[in-house]
Amino acid sequence: MSINLENLSNTINNFYDSHMYSPDLLDFYQQSDYVNLGYWDDEVITPKEACDLLMSKLLDFIPEKQGDILDVACGKGETTRYLTKFYSPDKITGINISEKQLSDCRKNLPATTFQLMDATSLQFENNSFDTVICVEAAFHFNTRERFLKEALRVLKPGGYLVLSDILLTSEGEENFLHRVEDENYVQDVDAYEALCRQVGFESIAIVDATENCWRRHYRYAVEFVHEKFLNHQLDFSTLQHYMSFYYRQVEALKYYLLVSARKKK
Repeated sequence: MSINLENLSNTINNFYDSHMYSPDLLDFYQQSDYVNLGYWDDEVITPKEACDLLMSKLLDFIPEKQGDILDVACGKGETTRYLTKFYSPDKITGINISEKQLSDCRKNLPATTFQLMDATSLQFENNSFDTVICVEAAFHFNTRERFLKEALRVLKPGGYLVLSDILLTSEGEENFLHRVEDENYVQDVDAYEALCRQVGFESIAIVDATENCWRRHYRYAVEFVHEKFLNHQLDFSTLQHYMSFYYRQVEALKYYLLVSARKKK
């Protein structure tokens, strides 16, 4: 059964346009515009620091941070803002399928170009970007393979794709992403590498960051919501709601991956 792309986009937008603007989530991320799991090491103590470190880890894959970069599924623009540490704002392009989120991007980074666009159908010429980055979004795409082909097409020869991605169980694909077919299902690290190679990428590097990204995020989040409950900032039913959400993620999430791949020179 094929996916109705309009329904899929609406489902994703309805969730994130609500979720990303909730007071509890803004509090969790210290009023920043990040909404990802981040990368946690022994020195990171807040979600915003973890999200900054995740960006740092992804950009470490890129030998020379120069030229034009495309931020795919840029959210409200916090990942894009981090890119301005290394790239001139006018060399950065961000795309998203939510006009609500893009409006925030344009307010926060007026010198950067933001466009409403589907990651699996990029409206750019061949060989347009030196780098493509995508943080924690490819598992939503219909499909990863289409996105990878588009990323390869718009990259300049020798350009890099860097991304973080989540691999779910087949049940998680259905329960969280409302997919009832396996068109976008990737089983493990080896299958992910094979997919990248099949599309045409080379110099593929994949890091299993499940412990640093998902498991440490989970431990912090569970402590965070319980602390709010103990301080009477959450009622019991809200605590149950959040814990149910996280427990379901434990059952659904298999891997959190950091990926780098290069287009042939």
